[in-house]
Amino acid sequence: MVNEKNVDVDVEATVPVQTTKQEGSLAARILDPQSWSRKEYLFLTGGILTQAIMYAFEVNLMYGCIGNITGIFKVSSLSSILPTILQILSAALVPFYTKVSDVTGRAQALTFAMFFYLVGYTIQGTSNDFVQFALGQIAYGIGSTGMATLTQVLIADTTILINRGIVFALWDLPSGAMIFITNPLINPLSNVVMHPGLNWRIVYLTIGLVALFGAIAVLTPLWYLQRKGERKFKASGEVIPRRSISWLLHEFDTVGALLITLGMSLTLLPMILARTFDGNWSNPSIQAMFICGVIFLILLVVWEVRYTDRPIMSMKIWGNRTAFGGLVVGFVMTVMASMNWQYYTLYLVISRDIDFQYALLLERGYQLAYLVFQLGTALLMKRLNTLRPFIWVGIVVHTIGIGLMIPARHPDSSDFFVVITQTIVGAAGGMAAIASSVAVTGVVAKKDLATVIGATQLMGSFGSAFGSALSGGIWTQYLPGRLAMHITGPYNETLAMNDPLFYIPSLDPVTRRQLVEAYSDSQKLMSIISCSIAVVACFCAFMMQHVDLKQDQEQQDRIANGTHEKELIEEVKN
Repeated sequence: MVNEKNVDVDVEATVPVQTTKQEGSLAARILDPQSWSRKEYLFLTGGILTQAIMYAFEVNLMYGCIGNITGIFKVSSLSSILPTILQILSAALVPFYTKVSDVTGRAQALTFAMFFYLVGYTIQGTSNDFVQFALGQIAYGIGSTGMATLTQVLIADTTILINRGIVFALWDLPSGAMIFITNPLINPLSNVVMHPGLNWRIVYLTIGLVALFGAIAVLTPLWYLQRKGERKFKASGEVIPRRSISWLLHEFDTVGALLITLGMSLTLLPMILARTFDGNWSNPSIQAMFICGVIFLILLVVWEVRYTDRPIMSMKIWGNRTAFGGLVVGFVMTVMASMNWQYYTLYLVISRDIDFQYALLLERGYQLAYLVFQLGTALLMKRLNTLRPFIWVGIVVHTIGIGLMIPARHPDSSDFFVVITQTIVGAAGGMAAIASSVAVTGVVAKKDLATVIGATQLMGSFGSAFGSALSGGIWTQYLPGRLAMHITGPYNETLAMNDPLFYIPSLDPVTRRQLVEAYSDSQKLMSIISCSIAVVACFCAFMMQHVDLKQDQEQQDRIANGTHEKELIEEVKN
């Protein structure tokens, strides 16, 4: 093995220390990096990074035109429904993917995810109305959830703790370059697929082909290495057990998954849909939906604590203060981000009279700074062998940045001020996110890595759904009142909220300015609420303990299993 002190990041150093044969899940034991050659390890690593580049390209293309698509279907006020539904779906599917990948194998689970991923793009690209487009987004969500979760599991399976943050950051980094490659203002060649109108279908043709290439790039080495591991596993005399469907449903905690899906759906969707019902929140259907959602969430807690021995998220994770703190920090940061950017691109277009591509450049300072500071923080964590200070600094600066966004949301604020606030928040968010992710994986045994990464993804999905629902609620509940307060002349509320891109140009300058001020009030309220919940993240960050990033996997397993302290006591006695 290459001397880690002399090399910052190298392929050999990312292979974990050999553990005992019984450590880890069946899939982790079969997919054993210790049995791979350097070329085989590069084969898989290259496939993962290639897929990351393809994923970054396709996602930037998709989200670059999705605002135009919802405008074409005239459903702008309902645009937050899609991410909310996707994140609710993700919350139910994450534990399914981690469990299935542990039992059947990483390759089988990732292949299943990639299939739905490609089908989802196909449905979206051929849709003729919002309902069909939403169904495509759901299929895409089923696939993207598995792809994102299982890729993170693969990285954790094959990377030692001190390098884990670096590899996590490298997987995310390509999306930073794609911000510019897919923007027509910088790359005129991409304009053909970003132009409003029917050309948006070309986006889905393009990203479908790109996604297929990425899937082949990662699945080819994964299947090869898994088959090699299975042959070696069988040659050693061990038997790969066959599992029944009933056993898998029990392991998956089907009841818990159903309860969390119903609970999140029925509590979050009314925030967005209430305005579309007669009487708004006084409508009995909306009230019943919300109350039932709360009841299902209560039943979920009772079920997970008292009636199942296979909870969606292991109680060991919640009982560990560092893991708990890291998960909650990730959740709160995701809520804050989801609230602030759900309608922000649309707001920039309307308030500054610019096109979507220029608006995306203004707001993408967040994403670029997030990715760059993720990698920089991971490198510093390795050098200093610490991560807690990065979480604390990240949360505090992130909150300050959100506070600065309140005046930046004013329609007359300068573009420079918008970019600076976006960059501050992105840099701090990337710093805290990468540190908390590594902390969570650093306090569990190898056999629990898939579970804890699933928990991280689950909290991220729930946070994104909650943030999207809050912003959707503000847009549909708070904005109409601000429109009525600001606009002194006649206006069409339905068009102002659902079809602003085509309705606003028809307004006189005075009414248009008044409408923009109402939009600005809604944006400011989202930032104010985001700032107020940051205190939860600060409290949880102080709960977290020091994690020694230089510990090997065997030591990490002992600490996670509670045997490390006993060994230290015995050593002191002797």
